[in-house]
Amino acid sequence: MPDNTADARSVPRVVIEADDPLTRDGTVTFLAADQRIALLTVDRLAEADILVMLTAVVSGKTLSAMSRASQTTGGRIRIVLVADHISEQQLALAVNHGLASFLVRPFTSFSQIAVAAVEAYQGRSAVPPVLMNLLLDRMRTMQKSESATGLLPVELAQREVDVLRLLAEGLDTVEIAGKLSYSERLIKSVIQTVVKRLELRNRTHAVAYAIRMGIL
Repeated sequence: MPDNTADARSVPRVVIEADDPLTRDGTVTFLAADQRIALLTVDRLAEADILVMLTAVVSGKTLSAMSRASQTTGGRIRIVLVADHISEQQLALAVNHGLASFLVRPFTSFSQIAVAAVEAYQGRSAVPPVLMNLLLDRMRTMQKSESATGLLPVELAQREVDVLRLLAEGLDTVEIAGKLSYSERLIKSVIQTVVKRLELRNRTHAVAYAIRMGIL
C-alpha cells in the first residue's frame, strides 16, 4: 500500500480497511493519488487520524474493529464507515467508538469517500437524515430508561444548546450561523468547544449525548 505521508502534519493520515481485497485495493489506489490525504498502511493505525472501513454488512466484527481502533489511538480516531446498511443500535455503538460519517455503499463513489475522510478530519460529519433521526430516537429512549440513575446533565450555555438543537435538526454550520445571526467561524468554535469539554468524538456524538442526558 502506498504511503504518501510527506505532508502528514497538514492533511489527515488515513488507514483503509475492507472486507475484500478488490474493494480495499481499489480504494487505496484512488485515495493514494489524492493530495488531501496521507495514506498509511494498516500496521500504522496508531498514527492515523481517520479510519475508512468498507463492508457490505455491519456486524459484531465490524464494531469490534472500531472499538480496537479507538483503543489503539487513545480515542482519537475518527471513522468513516461505508456499508450497505446499519441498524440504529449499531449506529449508536459506532458513534461511541468514533464514527464520524456513514456512507451508503451502493451509492458512494471513491471521491465521496475521500471528501468524507477530509471532512471528518476537519470535525464535520455526514450521516443520512433518516439514520440521524433513528439515532436521536434511540438516545431519547436511553435517556428515559436511565432517568433513575441519578446522572445530571452537564451545564451548557444557551448558545451551545441552540447550536446542538439545530445540528439535531440536520442543519449545517452555514445554516446554523444564519439562523442564530452568528458567524460560521463562531458556530464551529462552539461545536469544537462542546466536543472537547464533554470529551466526545465529534458533533454527531455531541448531539447524541445531549439527547441522552435530556439537554435537548
